[in-house]
Amino acid sequence: MPTHSEDDWTRPMPRTPGTGGRSRRSRDDDYDPHSSGEQFTDDTAYDDTAYDDGFYDDRTRELPVGRRATAADYGYDEDEFSDERWVEQEYAEEPSPRPGPPRRPPGGPGGRPPRRRPRRRYTLRRVLAVLLLLVLAYVGSMIWAVTSIWNSIDRVDATPTSSTRPAAGSGTNFLLVGTDSRENLSREERNDLVTGHAEGSRADTIMLLHLPDSGGPTLISIPRDSYVEIPGYGANKINAAYANGGPALLADTVEQSTGLRVEGYLEIGFGGFVEVVATVGGVEMCLDEPVQDEKTRLDLPAGCQVLEGAEALNYVRMRYGDPRGDLGRVERQREFLAALTHEMATPGTVLVPWRLHDVGTAAGSAMAIGEDTSMWETVRMALGMRSISNGEGQSLTVPVADANYVTNAGSSVLWDEEKAGAMFEALRNGEPLSIEP
Repeated sequence: MPTHSEDDWTRPMPRTPGTGGRSRRSRDDDYDPHSSGEQFTDDTAYDDTAYDDGFYDDRTRELPVGRRATAADYGYDEDEFSDERWVEQEYAEEPSPRPGPPRRPPGGPGGRPPRRRPRRRYTLRRVLAVLLLLVLAYVGSMIWAVTSIWNSIDRVDATPTSSTRPAAGSGTNFLLVGTDSRENLSREERNDLVTGHAEGSRADTIMLLHLPDSGGPTLISIPRDSYVEIPGYGANKINAAYANGGPALLADTVEQSTGLRVEGYLEIGFGGFVEVVATVGGVEMCLDEPVQDEKTRLDLPAGCQVLEGAEALNYVRMRYGDPRGDLGRVERQREFLAALTHEMATPGTVLVPWRLHDVGTAAGSAMAIGEDTSMWETVRMALGMRSISNGEGQSLTVPVADANYVTNAGSSVLWDEEKAGAMFEALRNGEPLSIEP
């Protein structure tokens, strides 16, 4: 085979069909100068006229696209280079304009179409949709719990009928009453709770909750033996107002005695009190001294302890075992009520719908509110008591001049008219209190 420096005979050359209807041949196969009788030497050159008629066409033709190139694509037989190493190369349909990693052929394994990656915005939308559904479910369950609580509360007529009701002043006033009603207690329960078997209802606990327009609340205890003027009945102990005319007459008496307009009313009886305490699992009280009372059979050691059932009820009712009598009792009532409210208002109760439902309906079924008391006013009462339980605001008792004032109604509590009047006047005008709790 002739040797030409300008040609590299060790690699195949791509070929294209020649012009003039003649097939393209390779120089070394189709044109053999020895077979034609021509003599060539090393200095002999090929006749360039052979290229003029298109016999040899060295123009590079386009390689196949979309498949692997073979020896036939280069104009050679398949077995012509069997003794040499043949490297096949695959050509992409559209070469990348810039260098980089080779692109994968279209389609997944087995010729399946490639998967589309989920777009990030679709994932974000799904997350937001799930969060929205959870929020709606939570809000719906809270509405269900609050509605159930509201529907479980009884209504009573507690609107004063006096034509001389005080005008509304600064802030809002709510009357909180604990009665000694045994209506829902069986004989066995009365014996266990040591409540006695008296019929009817009397105001055993009377408190006035004042919520100012700004600042902390004030909780005022009114001793049940306070000697005041009852509209239509003359002077008597204030709890006689409830016994004679129910919540409406008691609210009217409080308004006339304090000069503060009562905007909301809430009451609870013996049985309801015990049930509410049991629902929250008892209330922890820390006693500085042992407490004993023979009449209620109460015997509590000093120190911190959880009270419920008969112990809790008789702790707030006891007065004979307390040297301060009714004044000592009202202080215990305020302390216990604040602790009970704190237990009911924990995040684990308020923020969990089913827990709020259980505790709230138990408390609601044990309470009664005034017919004119709205849901918002009831919520404000609860928030005010929660503030008191957290140590905010003030908690005090009406100033007393004589805790054992003898009257035709028996031993009574006589208010200090000057100090009590100044306190109620300050609350009515939204001024700071000048008396010590």
